[in-house]
Amino acid sequence: MNKVILVTTLVLSLLLLASNLAAGDRDDYQVIKKAVQETSKVEPVKEVKWFKVLVTDTRTGKEKVKITMPISLVEIFARCADNKEVRLGRDGCILNLPELLAELKKVGPLAIIEVNEEDETVKVWLE
Repeated sequence: MNKVILVTTLVLSLLLLASNLAAGDRDDYQVIKKAVQETSKVEPVKEVKWFKVLVTDTRTGKEKVKITMPISLVEIFARCADNKEVRLGRDGCILNLPELLAELKKVGPLAIIEVNEEDETVKVWLE
């Protein structure tokens, strides 16, 4: 008799647990479905308009150098340069400046580099 009660209790417990799990899966699915529907459409990458450089004195917090140039002007400089290719190191790869700028513009606004030293911080980015 004890075995029958034990087996019946286990079966009922498993059925109850399974029904709760199944309801949880449906609830999870509904939450995900709702989130996807409410999420706004993916926005296209913003167009890069500015090339910026900022050098800041880390001790005082004051700006030492601040350059903001239209990206179109940087592209003109790159096209007009006598040497459009930059070699990195003696046997390093060769970078074509106009191609590099075109690829960076495709990505959209981004930080290119940030260098922190004892006395100053240098940041270069596209906005």
